[in-house]
Amino acid sequence: MKTNAIINLGVCAAAGFAVLAGCYETPAIDSQPDAEPQIVVDAKSSYTVASASADPVIFSISSNTPWYIENDAEGWCTVTPGASATSSLIEDITVTVDDNPKAEPRTATLTVTAEGVEEPVLVQIKQNALSKLEVSNVSGAIPQAGGDVTFTVLSDQEWKIVSNASWLTFSTNGEAGSDNAVTVTASAGETTNMRSATVRIETAEDFRTVTITQEGATVLKFSEADAAARTFAYGGESKTFHVEASMLWSVSCDDPDVTISPIEGTTSGDITVTLPYSKYINDKTYTLTLRSDDETITIEPATMTIKQEPMATWNGVGTYEGYTLTADGSNVYVETKDQFKYGTFEWKFSNVNIKSGYFTVYHWGATLNLRIFYGNGVSDDNIFAAGGDVVLSNGYTTNFGFDNGYNGHWGITLDINTDINVNDMTSMRLVIEPTTRTGTSQNNTLSRKLYINDVLVIDNSENVGNVWQSGSPASGISYQVGIFGNGDVTPAGTVTIDSFEYTPYE
Repeated sequence: MKTNAIINLGVCAAAGFAVLAGCYETPAIDSQPDAEPQIVVDAKSSYTVASASADPVIFSISSNTPWYIENDAEGWCTVTPGASATSSLIEDITVTVDDNPKAEPRTATLTVTAEGVEEPVLVQIKQNALSKLEVSNVSGAIPQAGGDVTFTVLSDQEWKIVSNASWLTFSTNGEAGSDNAVTVTASAGETTNMRSATVRIETAEDFRTVTITQEGATVLKFSEADAAARTFAYGGESKTFHVEASMLWSVSCDDPDVTISPIEGTTSGDITVTLPYSKYINDKTYTLTLRSDDETITIEPATMTIKQEPMATWNGVGTYEGYTLTADGSNVYVETKDQFKYGTFEWKFSNVNIKSGYFTVYHWGATLNLRIFYGNGVSDDNIFAAGGDVVLSNGYTTNFGFDNGYNGHWGITLDINTDINVNDMTSMRLVIEPTTRTGTSQNNTLSRKLYINDVLVIDNSENVGNVWQSGSPASGISYQVGIFGNGDVTPAGTVTIDSFEYTPYE
């Protein structure tokens, strides 16, 4: 091998000498003659593209001579670029086609011609005819117990059914193209819950979808709850109830005091119902209504009645039906279960008919006393056993007093410009707030205001008594509301107490 290497080296050296000698002795000539014109078209002879949204056709041209492409399509086929920019370059050719609006196929012939090359290269672009694919609506829904629905497919191309719903079977999964519609039967077995599937009917170029639904057990109801579970405490409470539904739903209550969360849901789920402190002297009932939000399902709303206990008790005298107290010779009243101190106290009434005696808001306790008398037949001698003032206003006697106030009691004067008959009363509002009264030995005092039918009739915010004395153990008083007589005055009449609302002082 060493000998061969030396020989080769000698040959190369000799050749190099000869070339050098030649360059010196003769003029320079082009020892590399011009290459023969050539073109290579990296394309198939024919391409078939879809009738709509066709992908572009891409191929390349490699040439050492200028070339151009002749396109016999009438505007629907575009070739880019259509000619070479320089020779000896490789070009990528992109062919795009418009959607075919006709029911016949069409062909474009691309003729690639290069300078110095005798034979052109032909490339055909064949576009399919506009396909026909028509799918009818599904004939209703499959019954819950199982059954069939049908739809039709009309296609001039081969088609197939694509579905990932394992609970569905089809009478055919596809057919060849035809001028006649094919009826497809979709079948399902029994189910508990409503279900649906989107089925796709495809050709090579197009698709349609249909939705197949099977009915479930149509359920829309509140779960069973015993009376205790549906009874709310008078002080306010939240409770959870279960909704059973096979559809979209919403729940509501026509009373703004009731808060429900959530107010709508998809299928079965829980709701939380919250009631505030009761405003009523008797059991208060509310109706929750559950409705379907699915317009395709016809079903009656479901209802559930809940109850809240009253915030007051009846003294057991006279007649107490619903919210109406009737006095017939004896005092009749309701008494709040809780005791209250500072705040706003508002009663609303209807059907007030005091025939004899007076309407009262009253408390006679061991430590703290409150008496508001309003109505007919009140005399100067029997308002306060412990003392007090009685003021006659336009023929109607009113008294508002507190025992254990500064100097033992305070009499209150009704605004003489007020002329409200007790039987015209629709509301009474009492506002009690802490304040101070300077210049006395006791500064911890009360501001007291009384409104009847939203008219301020007593303003005792300055000349005040000290009911909540400093260090008093009393947390407040309960309120007795009803019809009272006194002495020779016999209570008679009716009053309906629509509500009592307490707003704490802040």
